[in-house]
Amino acid sequence: MAVTPEDASRLLRRATLASVCVALTLITAKALVWWLSGSVALLASLMDSLMDGAASLVTLLAVRYSLQPADAEHRFGHGKAEALAGLGQSAFISLSAVLLVVEGTRKLLNPQPVEATGLAIGVMLLSIALTIALVSYQRHVVRRTGSTAVAGDALHYASDLAMNVAIIVAIIVAGFGYLRVDALVALVIGLYIFVSAMRIGFAAVQLLLDRELDDAQRTQISALVASHPGVLGFHDLRTRQSGRTQFIQVHVELDKDLSLEAAHAIIADIGRTLCEAMPTAEVIIHPDPVPVSKVVPVGGGRTSDV
Repeated sequence: MAVTPEDASRLLRRATLASVCVALTLITAKALVWWLSGSVALLASLMDSLMDGAASLVTLLAVRYSLQPADAEHRFGHGKAEALAGLGQSAFISLSAVLLVVEGTRKLLNPQPVEATGLAIGVMLLSIALTIALVSYQRHVVRRTGSTAVAGDALHYASDLAMNVAIIVAIIVAGFGYLRVDALVALVIGLYIFVSAMRIGFAAVQLLLDRELDDAQRTQISALVASHPGVLGFHDLRTRQSGRTQFIQVHVELDKDLSLEAAHAIIADIGRTLCEAMPTAEVIIHPDPVPVSKVVPVGGGRTSDV
């Protein structure tokens, strides 16, 4: 069943709020246990939770802003707020990773005993349980809304599950006297966080630069346009993504002898077809009058150039 815009907005707001609440809970628990144990691996997890909390808060604000309708100053809506938030997240995550690598290196050179391992493992198990619950709900929201912001947040938290398991192993091993394992895990997680930051930044920049939709979506759009019986050809297909909205522009070639009313009816029908396939799309179609005798069939020349 298709989700209405109102339901989509409600689901997105709930998902982003749940993400922030989980992050705050984990930050509080991990900070307390790290203070008691001194585990640098747990510090790594705390840093990651701080990163998650900041990222989740920015995502919450960005999603809520991006859901606002277009206004007089923002005729194409506010969807790029998510990309701007991604750049801020990337910068913050990179700084956290650098600080974590520095601390891990210090502990690697000067290893110290890890205390209160029972509490440390307990808080990590709590982290795993809450993260599983959050990711399950986020994936439900993504299935219903197709939100790229929530999908990215869910993917980030899902990757945390693997890291949390690795940290538990590091704490247990350190309890047997292998103190440098704790620091090595911190270094690995720091590098992982830095790579994740670069990926977030790259994706955000691509959105801000109006990168084309992927090949599968462009192929779908081309097939839908070409399938209309009134279309003699098309060209100059241009697409981009802004938040949850896809913008599609295309020139379609129509019989020059059609009346204005008939040409408009064809264009409106193509627009409806595209919006049915991509409900969050905004479509602009420009008609080009051509003589039927000079038309090159779609798939065989310039009229199929996309």
